[in-house]
Amino acid sequence: MLQVERQEQILQLLKQREAMRVGQIAKELYTSEATVRRDLAFMESEGLVKRVYGGVVLEKQNLPLDMRLNEHAAAKKEIAERASKLLYEGCSVFLDASSTAAHLLPYLMQYSDLTVITNSHRAIETLRQSKLNFICTGGRMISTNQAYVGPIAEATLENLCVDLAFFSCQGVSEDGEVTDFSEEETSLRRLLIRRAKKAVFLCDSSKVGKKYLYRLGNLRDFAHVITDEKFPKI
Repeated sequence: MLQVERQEQILQLLKQREAMRVGQIAKELYTSEATVRRDLAFMESEGLVKRVYGGVVLEKQNLPLDMRLNEHAAAKKEIAERASKLLYEGCSVFLDASSTAAHLLPYLMQYSDLTVITNSHRAIETLRQSKLNFICTGGRMISTNQAYVGPIAEATLENLCVDLAFFSCQGVSEDGEVTDFSEEETSLRRLLIRRAKKAVFLCDSSKVGKKYLYRLGNLRDFAHVITDEKFPKI
């Protein structure tokens, strides 16, 4: 089994059980405990897991994008459908690298005259199959999130005026403060909000009550806030 395949299986196991002992993982994967320890050391350096005495737990806030796409998928699809009502032929659209914004991609593909700007590697791979105009911000890629960030990405956005900017974050506090654990993605989103005619925040109810280090703003700062039906009044 390839190392990357084994690490993906470890993530899947931890997603189901949240915490496991090294011996349990080795038994499940039919491999040695030494191999599992090497994998866990690398995965911890990538921010995917946290080793604890005798075992390992999942760092949920830093799940890979492919796994986050399937979490609360029904709510994210509902949000994307509602957000798609803002689209119109001829507009320019920014799509961030969040899993919620990724659910908008099928709706973008229904248009023939859109310009899509994105820092999402996944979005670029999907848009390659369409006839839409699209621009990648470039920059350093965070592999876990498949997100381009940093000075190059921000310089690209500084020179653009976008009609609609769709983005999300990891946490919304009870008083409406929007936060995230990624400093670089938060920095890019702050710039984006300043450059867009309309900033559209997409957020499912699972993020309510969570607060992280980097502040993006408050819900009242955004032109549109689109949530699922379970999202409480804030």
